[in-house]
Amino acid sequence: MKKVILLVSVLVLCLSSYAEVVSSQKMETNDATEQRDYLDRNSQSNVSKNVGIVKDIFNIGFFIVVAVLALLSYLQAKKTIFSPIKTEIFKYQLKAFEEVIWHFQNKGEIELKNDMNMDSIIDINSFELFSNYVSTFMKGEVSIDEKLAKEKMSMASGAIVSIEFAEKYIQLVGTETTVVRSNESPNDPALKLAEWNDRKYGLVHFTEKYHNATVEMKRFQNSPLLPSRLKELLKDYTNLMEGTLSAVGEALEEASKNMPKNFPTAKKLKNFNPSWVSNIHNDKTPKLEPKAREILNYINTYLGVDDLAKEKV
Repeated sequence: MKKVILLVSVLVLCLSSYAEVVSSQKMETNDATEQRDYLDRNSQSNVSKNVGIVKDIFNIGFFIVVAVLALLSYLQAKKTIFSPIKTEIFKYQLKAFEEVIWHFQNKGEIELKNDMNMDSIIDINSFELFSNYVSTFMKGEVSIDEKLAKEKMSMASGAIVSIEFAEKYIQLVGTETTVVRSNESPNDPALKLAEWNDRKYGLVHFTEKYHNATVEMKRFQNSPLLPSRLKELLKDYTNLMEGTLSAVGEALEEASKNMPKNFPTAKKLKNFNPSWVSNIHNDKTPKLEPKAREILNYINTYLGVDDLAKEKV
């Protein structure tokens, strides 16, 4: 930029000097030929006028060039001033991208579910299913370990509730308190079974780790440094997380309907294992890995990582 400005300035000065020399030479010619005839003097006068016009043109050109150079200098100064600011913003943006990449990088379906603490969530809710089954069909035959029950429930930090479950089982008490209705179980075995099969598992407990994972996703979505399209993908992933948790309720509902057939006696009930519910859940839950890959691929494309790698090669 500096070289261009210097070159243009030298060119303008040379042209201006040339115009001055031509003008001087022409004026000397006029002085030497004053005694010539009228036609010669008239001719020289025209030449002098032409030289004056040339000088005016060069002067106008000079001021135009100066104005252009001033504008170019301003634009260059503007770039110099704002470039460090843009660089700092890009550094912060890279850090935000790094956090998202770290959350998804090298993780398959199992690792992504582990981030949500799904094994513990299924364990807690399966134990509650087990307890409800015992209290409904085998009360007095099978005892529930109260210490273990408290330990399991202490792992839960909250719960989601479906509309159907809330309408049927939850009753509002005051403005902030809710209680789960405990309808008396019928004594007739057939009625017990019918009521059990009609039970809706719309209440699903979740852990603090799951809650923290959803909070982190929302933090990513609220970041002013991440592009809008990436935020949309992160929102889609959050919806998949919520769907994965809701699928626990669907798995519990299906498992509950099969429990009377699979565990008709106290002896058989000893074989109950949360992994059975987990297998049902795997068939119902949405897949997390494809969306995680889509998020990473978008970041790769946005930053032009592949292009940079090709340039180095």
